Amino acid sequence: MRKKSWFVVMVLFLAALVLSGGCGSSDDTADNVSDDADIVDIYVNGNIYTVDDGFSKASSIVVSGDRILYVGSDDTALNDYENLAARVVDLGGKTVLPGLIENHMHYQSLGQQLGIIDITNKQKDEILEAVRAEAERLGSGKWIYSFGWNQDLWLDLDKQWPTKEDLDAVAPDNPVFLYRVDGHSAWLNSLALDSCEITKDTPEPEGGEIEKIEGELTGILYEIAASEAYAKMPPATDEEKLTSYTNADAAVISYGLTTIVDAGASNADIRVLKNAYRDGKLKVRAYEMLSAGGEAEFIGENGAPVRDLYNAKLSVNAVKVYADGSLGSRTAWLKEPYSDDLKNPDNRGTLVYPSVDDFKAVIKTASDYGFQVGTHAIGDAAVSAALDAYEAAAGADLPSRRFRIEHYSVVQPEDVTRTVELGVIPSIQGYFAPSDMVMAPDRLGPDRINMAYSWRDIIDAGAKIVNGSDAPVEFVNPYNGLFAAVARQNLAGEPEGGWRPGQKITREEALRSFTIWGAYGIFSEDSKGSLEAGKYADFVVIDRDYMTCPESDIKEITAIATVIGGELVYGSLE
Repeated sequence: MRKKSWFVVMVLFLAALVLSGGCGSSDDTADNVSDDADIVDIYVNGNIYTVDDGFSKASSIVVSGDRILYVGSDDTALNDYENLAARVVDLGGKTVLPGLIENHMHYQSLGQQLGIIDITNKQKDEILEAVRAEAERLGSGKWIYSFGWNQDLWLDLDKQWPTKEDLDAVAPDNPVFLYRVDGHSAWLNSLALDSCEITKDTPEPEGGEIEKIEGELTGILYEIAASEAYAKMPPATDEEKLTSYTNADAAVISYGLTTIVDAGASNADIRVLKNAYRDGKLKVRAYEMLSAGGEAEFIGENGAPVRDLYNAKLSVNAVKVYADGSLGSRTAWLKEPYSDDLKNPDNRGTLVYPSVDDFKAVIKTASDYGFQVGTHAIGDAAVSAALDAYEAAAGADLPSRRFRIEHYSVVQPEDVTRTVELGVIPSIQGYFAPSDMVMAPDRLGPDRINMAYSWRDIIDAGAKIVNGSDAPVEFVNPYNGLFAAVARQNLAGEPEGGWRPGQKITREEALRSFTIWGAYGIFSEDSKGSLEAGKYADFVVIDRDYMTCPESDIKEITAIATVIGGELVYGSLE
């Protein structure tokens, strides 16, 4: 690469400052570029949605290094920059979107899931057969771990929860630990319970439950009880973690995701990630949330937030705090009891900390260290408590801190208003609506369901929502999330017309939630989230026009090519 002239450096600097509205302008700069200027890549003949303030369109992008130099017309791009071009790429009319931003997933867990038995949303008999086969493959004594069962989808079983005896029958000589799809309850066999030193006399931890029926263990653990048992499994080595990260990296870039928010990592995980990004082993930009298990645990060696390490590929800028559990496991913290818990009619779910004061203390510590806070809060009581804690921690500075509420599923109308007034960001998962429609109406009842998954109401109140999948809870494919947000249907196109169709959002709003609003959610709207001069050259080329294709086709979109920082990291443009 030839040395860049001072003039081109100034052009790039000015472009980054100006971000000249609409599609940008060349300002005749190429006429003045000297012969030693950087070579550029010119992409022409595209159907480019810039997702700028005016949601303008363009046909050409000019890239210099890892930044966008120009976005606009083919004529200007070719007339002003062709003499500098290393290559001119004809996009053939294909649609280009800004690189998609996955605002809530679990990076290592997704990669780990890709290497274990697949039980996600499988029927019970299929799960047990997979466990049986894995036990035969591994031999006696080896742990079997997986993630993704959901009793609410089991046919002909009246949605009954499983038992340890089910697993004992197929894997009596292997400890088996299977997380439910929401990650808030676990199904263990007898050998796993023994290995984790759980008996019918084991005291229940604060914020968790060891389920018993008539005094006997069922094999189901909830919340902190499940987490503590999981911690007693053999830990992953750094090599195994790296394999998980590289598996997940390959998966996310194959969908056109160029930035991901990793919602919960330990300091040990961060060390693995730093080494991997330093060595160039991972491509996607990762925004890490440190897991807050207890007050100050997350501070560790970091001490303070760090941003844009390793060519802006890695940031450790936020702390993930759990307020409650999930609706599926009936551990989301509600203001009134669940409508369908026949075993415990007074059940309102779980605050996972011993007290509200403990919960607030963790958030205050994170805030004092300068971290952004993202609180997992699904139930309406949890959302209210998170807003209270945020006000207490940050006060008048709260809007500038961009604190987030992760999932934001069941929300009282007054708390929607308060969320907007406080500048708190709702971090939603579009596919949660059609996924949870099989159980949420039962859990919440006919009146309270109208406060759940209400994306339209939240946007109309003035919020910028950020969108993600919570992968591996849901599939990481962002086009599933875009489709679900727009159509309010599952991948089978059900129900006709959409579930609670009044809560549909527009295609533009859905795309913004995965791009420029997503960038806002991680303090990056000046460098990514839209295709404008001066921003990173992060974009995805897809196989159909997202804005005009039939609604049912949105979920069928595939990525043809993914570009991060000007580098083609997936697919081909030949």
